[in-house]
Amino acid sequence: MERRVVEVELPNGARALVRAVDVDGVSGGATKTSARSVFDFREVTGALEGLAQGVQEAVAKVTPDKVTLELGLELVVKSGKLTGLLVEGQGTGSLTVTLEWDGDARGG
Repeated sequence: MERRVVEVELPNGARALVRAVDVDGVSGGATKTSARSVFDFREVTGALEGLAQGVQEAVAKVTPDKVTLELGLELVVKSGKLTGLLVEGQGTGSLTVTLEWDGDARGG
């Protein structure tokens, strides 16, 4: 997997340079993108929104007083699009969720 700097367009129209892993070709038939391509960052933010919504729905069932979500995300280029890849961070996995309950608030 080759790392390269790509240009992305942010939701507010600004452009930024980010380092991304090019995974095109790993799946066998993916189309390589040109070095001059500008990628849409909304693909990444959509993935973040989906992850956050999924965690929110799951923890709503157990109603903790506090939730902390930590994830490792690497930007990758796959099939001509910029996307997020969950990666293992300092914890034991790529997604760490901490739930806390205040015992005093529940009469405990």
